[in-house]
Amino acid sequence: MLNQEDANKIRQQKLDALVAIQLHRRQIRNLQQRNRFIEFLSIAVPAFYLTPRLLAKGTLLANLIDSLGEVLAAILLVLAILKLVNKWQDDEIKHAIMSRRNADTAYEADRLLQSQTATSEAVEQFLRRVKDVDAEDEALLLGVKEGNRQKAYRDALKQFSPTTSTPCPICRADPWQFTPGSCEACGGTPAQRRTN
Repeated sequence: MLNQEDANKIRQQKLDALVAIQLHRRQIRNLQQRNRFIEFLSIAVPAFYLTPRLLAKGTLLANLIDSLGEVLAAILLVLAILKLVNKWQDDEIKHAIMSRRNADTAYEADRLLQSQTATSEAVEQFLRRVKDVDAEDEALLLGVKEGNRQKAYRDALKQFSPTTSTPCPICRADPWQFTPGSCEACGGTPAQRRTN
């Protein structure tokens, strides 16, 4: 049976994993949009350039269309280089992997919390495994804006327990009834101030 301190550590790791999942999903969506845009341009630029070029051949517009085509090709080349240099494709895969690893952490935390036979040794092993995941999360999510982190925290609180509302552990605000405020964790108005 878990003591209260171990249960609190596990709950905190579950919450951290759920926050990381939200942040990784947001990063995945952003990277997918960038990658799809560049892939769309790599198909659209030649397709929409070749037809006008053929139709304008031998006319006064031919030079203008050729110049426009060169500009579009240069822009496409710059975007493709940015995609390769910034490794957007690789980062998308890394975020997807870390999202799955955090989902495994949340699942394992639930299993430990529900277990009647969990020992402090099992908790210690769990915390050691999670330490590596946390370090990788921190490296991948380094530049996340505070507002995005707070939104992810509120979304994680909503997912924490499917049957009951989980208030912010810092300010006790209900994430389902969000009012912008000063809490550093969730960005909400502390529950005590709302009732006064």
